[in-house]
Amino acid sequence: MKAGRKTGKALLAAALSLWIGLSLTCTMSVELYYTADPALTDQGGLARLLIYAIRSFSVRPWLTAVLTLAAAAVLYGLPRLRSSGGERALAACFGVLFSLMQVLGRSYAENQNWNAVFGTRFVQCRALVIFGGKALLAACLVLYAFRLTDRLAGMAPVGVPAASGRFFLAAGLVILCWLPYYCAFFPGLSNPDTGMQIAWALHYPTEWLQYSPIRGEGVFATNHHPYFTTLLFGLFAEIGLALGDIVWGVALYCLGQLALTALAMTGVWFYLRRLGLPEKVFRGGLIFTALFPLYPLYAITMLKDSLFSLACLTFSLLLFETARTKGEALGKNRFCLLLFGNALLVALSKNQGVYFAAMAGVVCLVFCRRRLRAAAALLVPALLFQTLWLQVLLPAWNVAPGGKQEVLGLLFQQTARYVSVCPEDVTREEEEAIRAVLDYDRLPELYKPHLADPVKFTFNQDATAEEMSAYYRAWGQMFRRRPDIYLQAFLSNISGGFYVRHETALSYTNFDNREAAPYPELCVPQTPRLQKAEAVARPLLRGVQHVPLVRLLFSVGFYPWVILFLFLDVLRKRQFSQILAQLPAILSVAVLLPAPVSGSYRYAMPMIYCIPFLLGTRLLPGREEEVSPLARQIFRFGLVGGLCFLIDYLLLAFLVEIAGLPTLAASGISFTVSVGVNYLLSMRYVFARREGMGRIRESAVFLVLSLTGLGLNQILMYLGTAVLGIHYLLVKLAATAIVMAYNFITRKFFLERRPG
Repeated sequence: MKAGRKTGKALLAAALSLWIGLSLTCTMSVELYYTADPALTDQGGLARLLIYAIRSFSVRPWLTAVLTLAAAAVLYGLPRLRSSGGERALAACFGVLFSLMQVLGRSYAENQNWNAVFGTRFVQCRALVIFGGKALLAACLVLYAFRLTDRLAGMAPVGVPAASGRFFLAAGLVILCWLPYYCAFFPGLSNPDTGMQIAWALHYPTEWLQYSPIRGEGVFATNHHPYFTTLLFGLFAEIGLALGDIVWGVALYCLGQLALTALAMTGVWFYLRRLGLPEKVFRGGLIFTALFPLYPLYAITMLKDSLFSLACLTFSLLLFETARTKGEALGKNRFCLLLFGNALLVALSKNQGVYFAAMAGVVCLVFCRRRLRAAAALLVPALLFQTLWLQVLLPAWNVAPGGKQEVLGLLFQQTARYVSVCPEDVTREEEEAIRAVLDYDRLPELYKPHLADPVKFTFNQDATAEEMSAYYRAWGQMFRRRPDIYLQAFLSNISGGFYVRHETALSYTNFDNREAAPYPELCVPQTPRLQKAEAVARPLLRGVQHVPLVRLLFSVGFYPWVILFLFLDVLRKRQFSQILAQLPAILSVAVLLPAPVSGSYRYAMPMIYCIPFLLGTRLLPGREEEVSPLARQIFRFGLVGGLCFLIDYLLLAFLVEIAGLPTLAASGISFTVSVGVNYLLSMRYVFARREGMGRIRESAVFLVLSLTGLGLNQILMYLGTAVLGIHYLLVKLAATAIVMAYNFITRKFFLERRPG
């Protein structure tokens, strides 16, 4: 019996190993040669299936054999890991998500559609084989990574204080390693946005001013790019012009940013070492910081994203210290001021940064003590940015807001793909509605699956509210007819950010003067030395993207999965408060979803800056957190509320867009269903039922409290948007937090049994 079981397990392991090997080398071609060869029409169905399978799965047999043996070694060591059921479940979640995006990403990279996944029956079976093999391998590797982090954390000694002299020596060595990049690309690097911002700061008009709803005499800048960085870049440009050449201002800024970045990244490792990071990991982190080329290349880039990424790194460190001390660090005035200033810098250096600060404040209120100080340090900066900065200072300086095209870019991409794929399916009424908002005739020509800019910049900034409403109706009608086209447009937009083999330019290799070309005094000259450096840098950067394994470090699509692993590791160890430190990186992953350029490095830089620090935090000694019953109850309440929000939102969209019900009727149905689910889950998993209260009375009280919460939400939305003029997304975030607090307190008071 035992011998039979061993033989069975060996055969199963061999089959799984072969499955993994085939999934890594199988072709995903959709050419006729693979799927509909006319020469095979006389063959039987089984024969054709076997021929297609041999053609697809035997492309590189020797490589398949090597990878199969490697997979066998991975599976052989798996039982020795002694993983728990929870760890295996988390690893399985990672494997499924990772494999799904790799299969879809490969299809979109090769075909710009999902035909390599959802084609003929054979194509679907082949995609399923590839998906399953990669999911299994990814899950196994995650289990190994879990155990590796445990082993490294077990090596950590008691906290070792680091001498300041050693810190400055290490920072100096990092700067020394980065200086060759600065010398090679002197005075620094940039993309066209920076030249445009410098022109705006000095009141030089540019063509981009047309992409704002407010235009005219006296308007020389918009908040399309954060006006704070516009002022900062303009200040250094003026310093350079005062010295006789803008080059010196750019050089001074890039050198200062290089020094600050090096100091911050070095300081992160010394901070972690003081908390008990193993010496070998500490030294390895410093060496990686000094030698990884993307850090110095972006440190010498005069770009809003470089400053924002640096702000996110320091913000993540301060949030980790807040979580580590359970909020006690907020008791120090100096720390509070530092966190306040950092949150404000995050909001000012990137338009979506205000949501980073606001979300951090909400999470801090749940997990940390000293909640009043947490609100002052994190929520007040977000409020000041949204009111004083956007509503008072920018209008006073004649700075126009950015255009709506930035928010609606994904919708415009979906419309453009629809018009490109099936223009005959667009009705006359829908065409007129689209034409009032976008350049309808040029949509097929301008549509780029991975780039939203060509389409979104045809947006009519003078479109009226009625024209926008007509466009939204047309968008909804077209979605009901062909939701697959909209979904494909969305997947095209995000695939580059999650597909590990997606290639994009790693870094800028010159100071791009395109937007400042009409003003020679604002242009940084492209010297022969700089041109030679660019000629050498471009092929080198492309080369490292093709080095096996190393290429992962230079792939945008690799980093979101590292963030997901770190998040799962926090859940595995039940160190929930450390999610606070991961928020900037997690929200940076979310930014990849509506990003106008799929897989662009500059949108991923906050993650790349933060990941070494976040990895280091997972290697510190620590145990599972003892979560208080109240915090556990709040956490469960949040999960139930989030699930019911999704049910309400998705059911509403289905009933309106697919079933065609009127909005009010669909809203009533979706709200009723979500409240019912909320009631069942809340009284089962969140609150303890009060004795003596019948189910009918209990459900009635729950419904009344829910309706009151809905009314409170509507009042807050009206006051925030119509009266105070705050952006509706930020108002919705604040209103959601307030209503959730109201719901929790009232349900706990009226529905839960009293102690004793």
